[in-house]
Amino acid sequence: MNQKTLKDISAYLRSYLNVFSRPQQSHFLGYLAGLIWIIRFRSIKEIARQLQGKTWDGLHHFLVNAPWRTEEIYQENHSRIRQIGNQNAGRKILTLDDTPCPREGPKIEGTGFHHGADGLVKGLCAVTSLLMIGKLRLIWTIWGYRPKKSCAKEEFKSKVEIALEVLNQAVFLGWGLTVLMDSWYGCSKILNFINEQGWIFLSAIKCNRLVWINGRKTRLSHLAKGRLVYKTVKLGKKRRFRIAKLRVYLPKVGEVLLFISKSSKGTRFFITNDLEMTEREMVELYSQRFWIETMHQEIKGHLGFGEIFMRSWCGAQKHWACVVIAYNTITLWNYFEGKRFKTFGQTIKRWREKFSPKMFIKLCSAA
Repeated sequence: MNQKTLKDISAYLRSYLNVFSRPQQSHFLGYLAGLIWIIRFRSIKEIARQLQGKTWDGLHHFLVNAPWRTEEIYQENHSRIRQIGNQNAGRKILTLDDTPCPREGPKIEGTGFHHGADGLVKGLCAVTSLLMIGKLRLIWTIWGYRPKKSCAKEEFKSKVEIALEVLNQAVFLGWGLTVLMDSWYGCSKILNFINEQGWIFLSAIKCNRLVWINGRKTRLSHLAKGRLVYKTVKLGKKRRFRIAKLRVYLPKVGEVLLFISKSSKGTRFFITNDLEMTEREMVELYSQRFWIETMHQEIKGHLGFGEIFMRSWCGAQKHWACVVIAYNTITLWNYFEGKRFKTFGQTIKRWREKFSPKMFIKLCSAA
């Protein structure tokens, strides 16, 4: 490992220490190390025992009651990402999504039923965002979503409102972003905000949405039954799509380019405000959205995203903020090393071999 990589990673990690008081810093570094090095059962008690040699009370207080805010962590994260992005050419893509976090037990704040890959899941839910800068992929934010029934009326924020806050924070970057979304986030509020920033959006859209074409209002599902010109687009050796495109007027948004995609998995609809986008560009661009699904698997499988050993909603948010830092640290290390490892699993395995928790804490504290 070259010295420049060590210097860059050290600078990235030390930037977060300004958020914490001196006593909080040791808890922060210990918890971060626990997420990375403890492979199973990353409980607060186990992290405190293995990596701090202390009782778990102080670490629990750090996550639940200590006066540091996740917003400060994300502000620092965004500043670091901006510096890195300004030094790298390539398209900047921000992807929005959400993922459930199964939780069982009494009196857990913020629980509800959420849609997941396996149907309805009881637990917590987080709105996630992944920023891609060329081939570099970093988590932008992970914000918890609380159902109305589990929070005070003045505290409730819908997923759309949370997504708008995430996008508003991205204005700080000063870049021309491309935003990818599934149909849940392809609503007029989000699309209009993206238009106002001069960014590009590419969003899936539900088949029951109404559009205007040639002066007539029609449903997308009906439009797909008509005679259209389709082009075949191949993505890899096995994936093939038949794509038709046409300009339509989307109520409350304006003129958009509609893509109708037919494949072995059925018919899907996509819209973009880039009226010159080609069929191949659309397929290749939207295929980048799967990286956020991969990120969900990586933080759940390797960094304990769902291992929240507390009932506090505030504690869960702080836990996820620490997961973000851990993920971005490992990802940046691989990037600075020249993308030596293909998967996050390979990268974190080699990280654990190269560093011990003591070396990691020393790296964070290095002058």
